[in-house]
Formats: sequence, C-alpha cells, structure tokens
Amino acid sequence: MSFNNNHTRKTVLITGASDGLGLEAAKNYAKAEFTTVMAGRSAEKLAKAAEAVRIAANIDASQADEKIHTICFDFSSLESVRNGVNQFLDLNLPLNLLINNAGMFGRSREFTKDSNVFEKTLMVNMVGPLLFTELLLPRMMESGGGNIIIVSSSLHFPKKNSKKLILPLDNLDGSKAWSSEGSYAASKLADLWWAYVLADKLSKSDPKIRVNALDPGAVPSTGIAREAPWIIQKVLPYILPLITSNTVTLETAGEHYLGYGIDPQYASDNGIYYDRGNKVKSSEESYDMVKAKTVYNLACQVTGLDDRKVAV
Repeated sequence: MSFNNNHTRKTVLITGASDGLGLEAAKNYAKAEFTTVMAGRSAEKLAKAAEAVRIAANIDASQADEKIHTICFDFSSLESVRNGVNQFLDLNLPLNLLINNAGMFGRSREFTKDSNVFEKTLMVNMVGPLLFTELLLPRMMESGGGNIIIVSSSLHFPKKNSKKLILPLDNLDGSKAWSSEGSYAASKLADLWWAYVLADKLSKSDPKIRVNALDPGAVPSTGIAREAPWIIQKVLPYILPLITSNTVTLETAGEHYLGYGIDPQYASDNGIYYDRGNKVKSSEESYDMVKAKTVYNLACQVTGLDDRKVAV
C-alpha cells in the first residue's frame, strides 16, 4: 500500500502517547511541525491527549485532523498490534520516525494468549513492539528511510556485586525466578538486544533506516507503574528522586526525545545507546550478540515472522 507522496511534513509515530513521556514527546514534535501520530490503548485517553497536543502546539482546530492522528491498539495482543499497523497504514502517511515508548511494569507473572515462551512483561515491552516495527519497515523505506528509537532503561544494568544475569535464556517465561523489577529489567535488556540486532541487520539491507535505543532517565511522573498497587503509584513520584540520581523532569526527558529525532549530532547514529542526551555504552551483556540474536529469533518465531530471523 503506497502513501500520499504530496504529504510534505515529516511524520512521527509515538507509542504510549496518551500520557506521561509519550504525550510530552508528542507535544514537542507537534510544535516542531511534524505530523504526529499518537498510539495508545484507550481511545478516550488518546482523544484527550490529542487535544492537549493541539493546544500545546497552537494548532488551529480546523487543521487538527491533518496534523494530529491517533491509533488505538494493545501490545498485549499480537492481533491488536497488527490492527494498529493497519490503522497507521490507512492514514496514508509517510513514516520518518518511530518512537517505541510504550511499556508496562507488571505486578504478577502472567502470560498473554499468544505465547508461553515469553511472560507478559516481555511480550508487551519487547515482542509486541518488535512485531509493530517489523511490519512498518516497508512504509519507512517507501518514505526514504528514517529513524527507529527503542526505549530501554538503566535497570538493564546488573546491580553492583550481583552475579545474577538480568535475563538467562532459560527464564524467558519467568518460570525459574520472577519479580516485578526483575521482569521489567529483563524486558529492557531484551529491548537493547532487539535494537542492536535490527540496527546491524538494516545497516546491510536498508541502510537508510537507523535504529537506536535510549534510557530516558527516571521520570517520576511517568505512567510506567500504572499496573502497580495504587499506593506505589501515589508515592513513586516522591520517593524516586530519593533512591536514584538518574531522575529527570518530564520536560527535560521530552526535550531529549525531540533531540534524538531532529538534532544533527544524532543524525548518522545507528546502534547507539543514549542516556539523557549522551551517547554511552550499555551493559556488557547487552552486547552479547549470540544471546541477542537468539532472543530476536524467538520473538520472530512467536510473532510469525520466521522470514525475519537472523543467523546466530
């Protein structure tokens, strides 16, 4: 399906854009005159968020339908993810920048209906976004290339003096050990593995598409803990600055998101990990390409993308 070649504005697609950091990024890109496509799980929340973006970017109501769009789907369902892809393609827009921002922090070990290979946090934070991205690659190529940004976290680093691996390959389902923080950290390591494999693969087949990952920092007002008990959600914005030096404001993190997409200093980056605007090294384990390709291939298998697998 081709798109409208007369569309002169660049298009950004941001997942998890109905609140928190995704919404802040959407405001910034709309202000920068990108056609902004906001993805989320709730049509009602997306409608309110889109209006907030319109107001923040000072877009006239008569032009809002041309400059701001929403697509509604759920990463916990692969069928829903495919539907989300079709919703975007139906907008008949180019795709210049994809920000995989959506994520969850689970409160119990669960599985989606699609697979028992990966537990739910990994499915929502890595496998679903991988499917979404892979299915949108042709549109990005038709658009002349672009930039894919995958949101990870500094939690993927092992704790000091810990000999435990963040994500043993025999525990993708959480059957040997599971905790909310551990599962989230594992998913963020998996995000890096996926980012690095895809960056390497595209550098050979479609070099006009670049893939990078980032740690936005600890943003107290983010909605990532929405699955946690209500008391944790209430106190997290107050205790987070006390337990980590990685804290940044929502506004600063949103500015970083915009910079990764438009600042010339990042324009040629591929396979890079950013931390609050800086190019840094991720954990040693994140560069283990045998593990990275193994998990990438398993994700391709689960999502029915066997033709996208890479040689290990």
